[in-house]
Amino acid sequence: MKKDSLVTFFASLIVIAILLFFVLSVFNFYFLKKLEARMDEVEKQFQSTLKSYEERLKVVEELLKPNSIISRYITAYEYFEKASVDFERIFSEIEDDTTTGYMRIFVIGNDPVWITVKDGNEVLFSRDVKPGLSPYRFFYYKKPKISTEYDIVIPRDATLIVGIPNRVFLLVFGVGTTYHPTKIVQVQQTRIDNIERDLKLYIPK
Repeated sequence: MKKDSLVTFFASLIVIAILLFFVLSVFNFYFLKKLEARMDEVEKQFQSTLKSYEERLKVVEELLKPNSIISRYITAYEYFEKASVDFERIFSEIEDDTTTGYMRIFVIGNDPVWITVKDGNEVLFSRDVKPGLSPYRFFYYKKPKISTEYDIVIPRDATLIVGIPNRVFLLVFGVGTTYHPTKIVQVQQTRIDNIERDLKLYIPK
């Protein structure tokens, strides 16, 4: 009896194990199929996104390639912007009112010089000025009739600060003169506190 009971017990365990293995196999198969379907869905989404990205990239490349609409727009914008600056400078050069008084800056050497013009604590002009004759005109007496971005109106007691003295010359176009400067002054100090007094400018009362 005991021997038959043991055989029956082990036979039952084997049947249960087989059933469990079958159930687990079915579950694993279902899980793998579900995972495979999910992976296929993810792959399709990725490919769709990649295709969309490639299409967008292709559109951008088409818009930015030479002779494209955007390329022509940028070229035209840069051309007109430069042309506008050139016209500003041309107008500034040809316009010369003898009833005004102004100064221009000439820098010698190979490197730019930092120059600042102040009205008290207010900074009116501050930047690197390249070697040669600067296009900027500093009007210390009356405003020009045609004002451009190169024309800066300053008070008669303005302060001039120079980064490197002895390399900067001031060309003074006095009141009543045309084109030729009334005087040329070499700036030998880093600071001129009052241009009217220190440069001995003639300014009508």
